This record gives sequence, C-alpha cells and structure tokens, in this order.
Amino acid sequence: MGSVFLALTVYDVPADVLNQGVPLHLTLLENSLPIFLNLVLVGAGVLLVTSSSVSAETAYLIARWSILSAVTVCLLLGWVYALQLLESVFKPYLLFTHTITVATLAGLGVGVYDSRRRRHQRQVQVENTKISALFANSSGCIAEIEFVEGKPIIRAVNPAFERTFGYDEAAATGECIDELLAPPTARSRATEISQRARDAEQFEASEVFRRTATGELRVFRVQAIPLSTDATSTDGYAVYTDTSEEYRYSTQLTSLHETTRDLMSADSTTDVAETAVDAAADIFRSDVVGGYRYDEANERLVPESYVTDDATLADPPTVPRGEGIAWTVFETGDPELVRDLETRSDALDPSSPLGSELLVPIDGWGVLLIGATDTGAFDDADYSLARILAANVEAALERAEREAKLEEKNERLERFASVISHDLRNPLTVAQGYLDLGRGGDEGAFERVEGALDRMEQLLDELSTLARQGEGIGSLATVDLDATARAAWEQVATGDADLRIADSRELRADRNRLQQLLENLFTNAVTHGGSDLTVVVEATADGFAVEDTGGGIPEAERERIFESGYTTDASGSGLGLTIVQEIADAHGWSVSVTEGSRGGARFEFEIDDGGE
Repeated sequence: MGSVFLALTVYDVPADVLNQGVPLHLTLLENSLPIFLNLVLVGAGVLLVTSSSVSAETAYLIARWSILSAVTVCLLLGWVYALQLLESVFKPYLLFTHTITVATLAGLGVGVYDSRRRRHQRQVQVENTKISALFANSSGCIAEIEFVEGKPIIRAVNPAFERTFGYDEAAATGECIDELLAPPTARSRATEISQRARDAEQFEASEVFRRTATGELRVFRVQAIPLSTDATSTDGYAVYTDTSEEYRYSTQLTSLHETTRDLMSADSTTDVAETAVDAAADIFRSDVVGGYRYDEANERLVPESYVTDDATLADPPTVPRGEGIAWTVFETGDPELVRDLETRSDALDPSSPLGSELLVPIDGWGVLLIGATDTGAFDDADYSLARILAANVEAALERAEREAKLEEKNERLERFASVISHDLRNPLTVAQGYLDLGRGGDEGAFERVEGALDRMEQLLDELSTLARQGEGIGSLATVDLDATARAAWEQVATGDADLRIADSRELRADRNRLQQLLENLFTNAVTHGGSDLTVVVEATADGFAVEDTGGGIPEAERERIFESGYTTDASGSGLGLTIVQEIADAHGWSVSVTEGSRGGARFEFEIDDGGE
C-alpha cells in the first residue's frame, strides 16, 4: 500500500510541471512530505515482514489496523467526492475538513491506545519490579529455568540460591540444574521432577536431596512454577526451600522413639547406659557422648559408657565433686546447652578440643554429656530432644533397678528357703531326737537339745543379717577404718586372738554396714584360724585389706567361699562371707581372696578410682 501511494505521489510531480505548468520547486514542496510518509510506510512494511524480533501476531495486528485506517479515510473521502460530483460542485475545503476529522479521530484513538499502553507498561514495570525484588530478596532458593533439548538449563539464580548452594550466578548459568545439584543417588528422582516441570505442571515435592558446592548433602522442598507465555524464553522457576533442619528433627524423633523401645527392654542399668549413649551418638551431631554415673563412695562422676570416633577424646575424664559444668548440672538438676565452651570459665578442662556441649541430668544416676568439636553444634531442638531422652533414660533406669532388686529378692528368698529347708532342719532333727531321749530319763540329752536350739538361733540371726542387705546401704559418710575395725572387733568373741591396725585411712561408706562386713571377716578368721591368731587390717593403694595368720584358704576353694551356704565347718552357716560379698557389692567395691604374707587368708577390697 505504501508503494502504491509512493508511486502516485511521485507521478504527480512531472504531471504538475508538464501538464499544468506548476513550477518544479512548488510541486516538490507539495509532494515532499507525502513522499516521506509513503517511504516510512514502505520501510515499516519491509521491517514487519523481514524482522525476526517482530512476532507474526504483532505484524498482523499492525497491518490490519493500518489497512483499516486507510480504507476508512478512502471511504470517507470517496463518499464526499462522489456526492460533490453529483452536485457538480467541488468543495476542496470539505475534503480538507473531513480529512482533518478523520486524522483527529485517528489521533484520538492512538492517544487512547497510547495512554492505556503506557499505563499497562507502568503496571508491568511495577510487577516486574516486585517480581525482581521477590526474586532477589526471597529466602527461598530460586532458579530461572529454560528447557533446552529436554534438559532444565539455569538462566538466572537469586542470592539465596548462591548462599545456600555455594554457586554464584556466573557459575550456575548455562548448567543443567539436575547435573549441578542432584547427587547420583537422587538423579533418577531429579529427572522425574524435571519431566513434570517440562510438561508445565505446577507441583511441590518434599524430601528432595541436593548437594552443595562444598559437597554437603541437604534436604529441600521443591516447587515447580511453570510460565505459559511466548513473551520470554523462561519456561518456569524452580524454588528450593531448605528443610534440612526439619528433616533432621523428624529423623531424630523417629530414632528417639526407637531408642525408647530399646531402653525399656534393656536388662540392667549398665545396658540402659550403653543404649542411651549409643542412641545419643546416633541422634545428635556429636563427636563424643558419655554417660557419667555418680560414684557416691568417692563423690565424683565417672564415665559408665562412652562413645567417640575422635582419638583426642578417647580418654574420658572423671568429674570430681564441685568441678566442671557436668557437676553443676548433676547437682542442680538443670540441663545446660553450652554453645561455646571457650566462654565458660567453669569448664572442667579448658584445653579440651570440644567446642560445644549439651548436658542433661539423669535424676538419681548421673549426667548425659553430648559434645562436639565445633561451636554452636547444638540448637534448641537438640536441647528439647536431649531432655526427652534423659526422661526416658530415667524411666528405664528405674525399671531396671526395680527388676534387679526384685530378682535379688527372689534369689535371697531362694537362699532362705535353702537354709531353712536344710540347715535349720538338721539342728531341729537333732533337738527332736535328744528331746525324746530326755523324756526317757537321759538328763544329758537336754544339753544337746539346748545346743541345737543355740545353733538354730545363730542361723536365724545370720539369716536376719543377710535379709537386711536387701534394704541396700544407707547414706554414705567419711568413715575412719581404724575406729570402725576396733568397734567391730569388740562385737566378736575373739578369744586370745589379736587385732593389729597396720595402716588406717578414711573412706566413704555406710558405717554400720562396713562394721558388719568386718565383724563377719573377724568371725571367719577366729573360727578357722586356730590358736595364736593375729588379724591385720591395713590400708592399700586402692582400698583396704583384712589378713589373718591362720591356715589360709586353698586356691581351689577361693572361687566358692562367697557362695551362700558354703562352709568347711560343720557348725557354720555358710552365710558370713556371703554377707561380706553383698555389703561390698552394695558399696561398689570389688573383693578378692589371696594368700597372706604369713600363709593365712587375705581379703582385699578395691574401691573404685582409688578411694577419695
């Protein structure tokens, strides 16, 4: 259309000059603007046809409105010109007026359109600004994606993406997002997610594992947001929300539930402690876990169970009374989350490689210590989980202790039944036999009956003593070994035997139970030691010992002497050394039997950690 109008305008130049005698400069002046406008139309048409930056839809709309405008003007001018021909009156000013009217209406339409276009542009600009701000400032990790040959290629990433994954925009742009982030074990699922996104499906996927630039494996929730428009090459956005902490907490809760079941099936307090420590090592991001039991005899916390993979932490320390954060936690019953050990002046070992600690008390037992070499390794969620674990451990310990006491009582009842059915039956039978003889006139038989009754009374007294051991030991106090030994000696019929205190010491014990232990040892020595007997009590490097100058105990018999009912004396009950063993066990002491320096029996008691 521009070419036609240009040809007509150019033709008018020589026609005016040759046919009508119009000066050349006037006809050029008359047609210069129309020629220029027609050239613009021709250039615009060529641009619409050849330019790849103009879509077919846009070219069609422009051409349609241009032709419609031209046809409208032509119809209007043709209508007016035809009527003027019928009237035989040519009125150029009317044509001029109508042309201006059409141009004004066209300008009005263009103005309305332009105002709306500008308003729309401003709205688009505002929306783009909002989107850009959201893209730049979102806490979610956003990647702009274009699918090229079926692969999701990154075109842009936001700062949160850079911070979380460790790739800057220059390094990430142009890379396939699956190949960049998905570990080999998650590659199949990543391909599935990308396929759904390529199909323009909007969806959300949880527990998606992705690897950062440093190799750290993290867990994300992924949202796929497709864009269905040809206005941009972007096919959509992938939004990653880091849920690693939530996933870790959920995993910890699951492990905690499983641990609770294991704790409730543990057979002993030692098994409970080991189960708790192993569970804590699995649940928390720790380098060391220790279950510290309170040693009442020595007033310190000792490692009952300990787990670490760090060689520098392989030797767990004990915690003396009043020292370290662990003792404070045990004494106050308040858990502690220490994010940075360097800031704590009350740390037990300032040179320890640990950077942070999580300590929770186990009521009546001790402290669970969870440590890490990094500072800030534990958070409030870990603190809450550790308290739950501690409560479960307390319940499991109480159950294990109840069951142990019940089992011990059952064993004691069995021993009682054995003694009553065997040892008491013998003197009872003797008494009944001699009683019949006494009734028949044998006066000496009553003395035998009295002896049998004395024997029964002795057995009942020792059974009563043994039964009291089931009550456990009382409160511990600092006890002087010398004074307690002398008090015990005074309660035993020692005859001509001598007591010598070779070396004394103080130790933590239940004084009454310790005296009972010594009384039974002294009685055993006097009973089996013969004449010219000396009993020696002495302190050792890690406890104390009781030695006599009697005949000693054959090595083959030493393993059996603590068994209930075992005795080499027909008049003995076999319970005395059993009582010694149980009192030692109740204090947490170990007892062994060896040969003394003069051939007699030597009982050595080892106190954990060497006493005080």
